[in-house]
Amino acid sequence: MKKKEKITINSKIILIILEILLLISLVINIYLFSIKKNINLLDENIVFFGDSITNGYKIEEFYPKNNVINSGISGNITENLLERMDDVYKYNPSKVFLLIGINDLNRGYSSDEILSNMQKIINNIKTHRKYTKIYIESIYPINRNVFEDKDYSFNEDITNDTIKEINDKIKDMCKENNVQYIDVFSNLLDSEGNLKDIYTKEGLHLSDLGYFKVTSSLSKYVSE
Repeated sequence: MKKKEKITINSKIILIILEILLLISLVINIYLFSIKKNINLLDENIVFFGDSITNGYKIEEFYPKNNVINSGISGNITENLLERMDDVYKYNPSKVFLLIGINDLNRGYSSDEILSNMQKIINNIKTHRKYTKIYIESIYPINRNVFEDKDYSFNEDITNDTIKEINDKIKDMCKENNVQYIDVFSNLLDSEGNLKDIYTKEGLHLSDLGYFKVTSSLSKYVSE
């Protein structure tokens, strides 16, 4: 073999090696970018998961410095949240704030049924997004006097005492699961133990002042 031919062959080998190294470098960079992207998602995304009370919460305005996602859907009950857990998973959130249960009560579901489904929601998040912190809000109070004034229909068997009893059970469940429980219920009450009238539109859903009060309960957990 001539010397020139040897040089040509060696050059080809060097080019092939360089191409392989370039390919390896590209794969590594893609992998590192993927990790960085997931870390960023984990650091930034905060999902508020619930029903119409969550849906009506203007979280982008209340938490402008945080990457918050409103995943509340009007009319949802605990079973609905179990059916749409992907609305949590797809954001790979660092935190999830869960508020659910009042629609279950309105439809006649028992506290045991609600707690069972909430436990499933906790289990699902811990299984599929194990680094996500879970925060469970107490079910908010209601105001029957405002219901009457606004001619708003709501299950007559449900009282604020009923809600307080299930909230106590939710609190115990959170403790058992090492999950943060947030008592928003108490912060929304008036002197008679009802949802304060200035905090609500019709006795159930919140006014802007109501959401300001909720934010005062949640903000430290959002920013921690």
